[in-house]
Amino acid sequence: MSTVDMTVQTPLSPDRLPPPIIEPVEEARIVPVEQDEGLGCGVFRPDGSFCELSRTRISDDRFTAQPALPDMRDAARLEGTYLFGGLGRHHFGHFLMESIARVWAMDGRYERFDGLIMLPFQQTDFGSVLRRRLLAFFEIMGVDMPLHLVKVPLVAERLLIPAQGFGHQDWASGTEEFRTYVRGRIAANCPAQGPEKIYISRSKLKHGHQKVDQEERIERMMRAAGYEIFHPQRHSIAAQIRVYRAAKVIVGGDGSAFHMVPFAMREGARIGLIQRRARDRAVQAIANQITAFEKVKLTRIDALTGTARHSGLPDPMDIAALQAQLSETGFI
Repeated sequence: MSTVDMTVQTPLSPDRLPPPIIEPVEEARIVPVEQDEGLGCGVFRPDGSFCELSRTRISDDRFTAQPALPDMRDAARLEGTYLFGGLGRHHFGHFLMESIARVWAMDGRYERFDGLIMLPFQQTDFGSVLRRRLLAFFEIMGVDMPLHLVKVPLVAERLLIPAQGFGHQDWASGTEEFRTYVRGRIAANCPAQGPEKIYISRSKLKHGHQKVDQEERIERMMRAAGYEIFHPQRHSIAAQIRVYRAAKVIVGGDGSAFHMVPFAMREGARIGLIQRRARDRAVQAIANQITAFEKVKLTRIDALTGTARHSGLPDPMDIAALQAQLSETGFI
């Protein structure tokens, strides 16, 4: 685990991941997420300068903004050494892309951390979702320390701020350090258990725009071809990982599940990524993540009609074209 003085570094760029470095900050001023469009939050040094590494990439080309430094004279204080975890996001996909992106710094740690600092969105109950569902992923990653959800400004005696090792768009391939740590922890803690062929379904999700067009028909097609229909949101995080580790063939519509799949998929697996929405850049980022994390055989499948979708519904798909592509590529 290496540390470096980041005060001389240029601003973070959406075009490339920052190097795998960690900045130690004494008497760190931690500012929670502001309730504005810029989502200002992060860490200041004792001299009032802002730690660029404490920004989080939150979408295609957006980072959390630099907040105003509040009066810290009466701020609460944490004694000891802490690890900065960045944003706390309750949405599963954003949790994977933003909230776990710094766990690589746990690898080979040379000191004991007294806690993990997270900055939850102000208008979401991240703590409740964390306890109910997401904490399991941190446990698999070896986070064996208290989590501090910072909602008011505070000072930490010593804070280690790792760069994000993973994130949206061009950051989806991850650093070697992030890929190695995440896949290593999963291999050590989640034995493979599940069918050889799975279709990851979105048909039980709540909102129409989250689904794949005509997915019930697709499920019947895949079931007839010997696939088990898998609804990940109905299983624990550990169970999802075990299933993905076991599968030799994984097919499904692009989305959050395919950010988890690369963490766990086996070498040589066949992946059929069905484009369910007219967002080529987002789908390509998922494809890049899949091929970066393990040596697998990825096929992108696009059977969208290109016609406009109705509000609240998925983008229209040509089922005959989808079936033909799945057949031509050997998935059915």
